Amino acid sequence: MATDMKPNPVTEKMLDAVIPIIYGRRRLVLILLALLTAFFLWETLQVRPDAGFDKSIPLEHEYMHVYKQYETEFGGANTVLVALVQKDGDIYNEVFLSKLKAVTDAVFFLPGVDRSRVSSLFTPDVRYLEVVEGGFRGGNVIPADYQPTPEMFRLVRGNVAKAGVIGRYVSSTQNGAMVYAELLETDPISGDKLDYQKVAADLEKIREKYETDDIKVHIVGFAKVVGDVTDATMEVVGFFLIAVFGTMLALWWYLGSFRLALLPMGCSIVAVIWEFGLLRLFGFGLDPFAILVPFLVLAVSTSHGVQYVNTWADEVIRGRNSYDASVETYRRLAIPGIIALITDLSGFLTIQLVPIEIVREMSWNASFGMLAIIVTNKVMMPIWLSYLSVKDVDSFRVKRQAKLDAGDRLWRAMTVVTKPSVAVVLVVISAGVLGFSWWKQQDRIIGDAQVGVPELRPESRYNQDSYAITQNFAIGVDILKIIAETDPEACIKYKVMEQIDRFAWRMQNTPGVQSTISLPQVAKQVNSAFSEANPKYLVLPRNHYVMVQAISPVPTSTGLLNPDCSAMAVLIFTADHKAQTIAHIVEEVKRFQAENDAEFFETHQDVEAAYCANKTGTRREIGIAETELARYTAALRKGGMDDEGVDKDSGVAERKEKLDKLKQDYAGLDKACPVNFAIASANVGVMAATNEVVEDKEFGTIFWVYVVITIFLLLSYRSLSALIAVVLPLVMVSILANALMAMFGIGLKVATLPVVALAVGIGVDYGIYIYDVLQHEIYQKGRTLREAYFETLRQTGKAVIFTGICLAGGVATWLLSDLQFQRDMGLLLVVMFTANMLGAVILLPAYARFIMKLPNG
Repeated sequence: MATDMKPNPVTEKMLDAVIPIIYGRRRLVLILLALLTAFFLWETLQVRPDAGFDKSIPLEHEYMHVYKQYETEFGGANTVLVALVQKDGDIYNEVFLSKLKAVTDAVFFLPGVDRSRVSSLFTPDVRYLEVVEGGFRGGNVIPADYQPTPEMFRLVRGNVAKAGVIGRYVSSTQNGAMVYAELLETDPISGDKLDYQKVAADLEKIREKYETDDIKVHIVGFAKVVGDVTDATMEVVGFFLIAVFGTMLALWWYLGSFRLALLPMGCSIVAVIWEFGLLRLFGFGLDPFAILVPFLVLAVSTSHGVQYVNTWADEVIRGRNSYDASVETYRRLAIPGIIALITDLSGFLTIQLVPIEIVREMSWNASFGMLAIIVTNKVMMPIWLSYLSVKDVDSFRVKRQAKLDAGDRLWRAMTVVTKPSVAVVLVVISAGVLGFSWWKQQDRIIGDAQVGVPELRPESRYNQDSYAITQNFAIGVDILKIIAETDPEACIKYKVMEQIDRFAWRMQNTPGVQSTISLPQVAKQVNSAFSEANPKYLVLPRNHYVMVQAISPVPTSTGLLNPDCSAMAVLIFTADHKAQTIAHIVEEVKRFQAENDAEFFETHQDVEAAYCANKTGTRREIGIAETELARYTAALRKGGMDDEGVDKDSGVAERKEKLDKLKQDYAGLDKACPVNFAIASANVGVMAATNEVVEDKEFGTIFWVYVVITIFLLLSYRSLSALIAVVLPLVMVSILANALMAMFGIGLKVATLPVVALAVGIGVDYGIYIYDVLQHEIYQKGRTLREAYFETLRQTGKAVIFTGICLAGGVATWLLSDLQFQRDMGLLLVVMFTANMLGAVILLPAYARFIMKLPNG
């Protein structure tokens, strides 16, 4: 532990080298910065919302390998559901069915819709089947020659009953019907990314056109969520402007000069412009779920700016001119400020550890902001202040000194925290809070904590639509698809189908599951239909030929089997997408897999578990290779290459060769294995993977943030006491934030994990500024801890307190937002900003009593 904090010769040499560069060519530097700001402003104006489904999911997770491998055959998770629900009566009337057909057509022609996966009562893939004298009869539920007549309505009602679509395409009480569609992430022809905001707007036009007092239209899906969040962006801009205006007024009051208050505010706004400009320059857009990052950049910039102008003003009232005051301020604050910002920057970059593209984009976004703050606050502001003149220095000095003196009574009172007895009490209290927070954080939820979409308010239109669909349709809006992987033609083998049937039954009886649909269930219904619907034939036929008869009427368009029957989907409709529900269902899937494997290997001594694991692994590698080949060729085509060029490309040839080799290896693995129930596809499968990634990476992300902070603090201060004094309050606040998330039902997910990590940066700034002055007063001026703390409060502590209050007040306006996740983050950040400020101002000096070697007591 360091006992004599002498000036660091390395930092002194750095300052001696940098100061002439900044101050020696002030006008040239300002012109250069002005040109760069103008350029970045132009780039900022080009920034557009950039939402994407694929970038919000962990594509490298094992579940997502399954999802991508079978996306073409069984559909993806980027779905849109449009439900029409009639207020009175059933759907079998001219008005309702005409609207259903019109909505089906409108959805079919939406941009980005996979037209092969649009389904409703009016699409040819929704069919009925019945046994009649002489064999089977089947057809479209709504015939191609549909005419709105009473006879046709009776026919449609009968066909709906025969098709078994009640609860799926028709509501349980038959007062509503569903249109189901899937979206493509990119246009297969142009390769352009889907414009989710436009899709959401077009969906809303469908609602406006076809909704009446008697027939309500309910719409859910990722595109609609993005649209609703993006629509609230103007509200977010409003909150941003309120924060800027409020902070500006507070700075004016605090500094006693409007011109002086403009500087930190101006630098903060310029920093945000640079942030957006860099974002655009590096090819990123602004994801609607990353709209909180500019607030954090503004907050960090304001924090540093207030410290700088506060110290500059103190130097002016001591008799220095503007230029000398700026240089002296730079010498005192440049190093701790840059250390804090580089620590922030490095910490934000560690968020790159989370393998989800949207999180990594937020990491880059925040990092660009920190780079901008280093330039605007450590180059631009010092030069501006060197030119700023105080018209009436004496009057300014009197006003400034009056405020300093007025605060002295408070600062004197606060120094009581350095008394040993009081410090002990504070340490004990902080330990108690830490212990409670550590215990309470165990209840925190990884994933969604509520039934609806957590980004939006429970009473929002979207969540009300979701609730209405869940109440009226048995399938709900949350689907988990498990892919039963086996050998080709396995769907006509009783032993394979029996395993899938047992699995579907187990899932059907799992808490949190509304219903299931699987190929064996359909096969049993068909088998029963062959025997005049006799219930005793509602079983899987053991005879090979009868099984063929039961499976033949089921087309691949149902999404229950692929063309060669080597993969079959089991659709699990969940009651909700709460984290506990998903985790329990996934655990039950894995438990059944283990039991089924054990039973299979016990009765099949000719094959070993390792062999089957290798077979499944090879199959997955084939899927990964196919996905990689598809991405690579799509990138080539997007770059303008024609089909002939793609075929001749060496990268394509290399990937095809690898794929062919894997397929040959798989063909050689011809021994029968138990059915592999691969997790997972559909929206709940994506959520399951995301939750697992967040849970797996959360500790590592936060851990490496603190590792970076630790390294920079030790390099900067070469003192263990500095490390403990700055980091310990931060750790306490991080754990307290976890406890608050548990208490307020805020789930830890993709949208919240980066914010929790980014908010640590504010605390680092507070702690470094407080500790830097405190140790300077003790070791270089020989003051006692109490006197050093008093001087610290007068110099920089008051700015930390002011900044903490301003920032907490700024984000407190988020509590009025229509976005639920902004409300949640507002509540969390109010607590974290305040707690970080109190930790630096109150706890840090209390800890210093015991961890710093105090030469003067």
